[in-house]
Amino acid sequence: MSLLIDLLRGSNCTLMNKMKKNLQSNILLLPALTAGFFCYLFPILIAFWKSLFLGTGTDFVGIQNYVDLFENEAFSLAVRNLFHLWAITVPVNLIIGILIAEAYIKLRQEKLCLFFLVPSILPAACVVTIASSILRKSPGQWGETPFAFYVFLVIVLWKTLGFSILIFMVAMKSIESEIIDAAMLDGVNPLQCFWYIKLPIIKSSLLICGILTIYNSFRCFREAYLIGGSHPNEQLYSIQHFLQNNFMNMNYARLEAASILVVLFVGAVMLIGMYLARKRGITDEPTKRRYINHTDRKSVV
Repeated sequence: MSLLIDLLRGSNCTLMNKMKKNLQSNILLLPALTAGFFCYLFPILIAFWKSLFLGTGTDFVGIQNYVDLFENEAFSLAVRNLFHLWAITVPVNLIIGILIAEAYIKLRQEKLCLFFLVPSILPAACVVTIASSILRKSPGQWGETPFAFYVFLVIVLWKTLGFSILIFMVAMKSIESEIIDAAMLDGVNPLQCFWYIKLPIIKSSLLICGILTIYNSFRCFREAYLIGGSHPNEQLYSIQHFLQNNFMNMNYARLEAASILVVLFVGAVMLIGMYLARKRGITDEPTKRRYINHTDRKSVV
């Protein structure tokens, strides 16, 4: 009986200690959660509430501003251009980035990847000036032509490529040499090794670079503004142009409604990326274990 009482006392003490530790950790997290609420969630809630009114916030109209957005030709044009930009920049950025990273690793010139990070830290005016110097024309001469979109596309790729190269290089350098050696013992050529071994291992890096490319494309409004101004041609018109024009026209309710949709879309992209990473198990452990075990079996034989 006394033994049972001691066990119950011990379990109660263990439970109390766990509760105290959980309480302490929750208390330590409280300032961060409070700051996150007031800095991020609270402004979004305020913007959503103001988006339910008309114009400068006088008459309550419910979700009419959101309905008007989907019927607005300028907003639809901006969304189409955004998806058009992503459809080109994301795959091109991933393909060029991974090939350059692979080439640098083969040549053992990893430090040269820092050269591609320079455009990402340059001011927008410097980037557009460099592009104008290469083309030997000022933005005013080609900013209103269809050719301006392709110049803007190259600028976006130029500014976002450095991060992809750096991430891919770190990911491929982290692959154990035993995995590559096991593949070479099986008679795999370099192209097959890259396609069937390295790419499955760095799937998480592909996902991260894709999300970063989508994120950085939102940050290239200044370049588009310097090229085409506040009212560019249809190919350069972006969501940021739409937001700025509504701000200048004091249509704050539509501005906030569009901002809420952008925030929801970006949040959805992030959640989908996290879901794919967890659902499909985007990790290099299964591939590593498979080839390491294969190497161990060969050594035993």
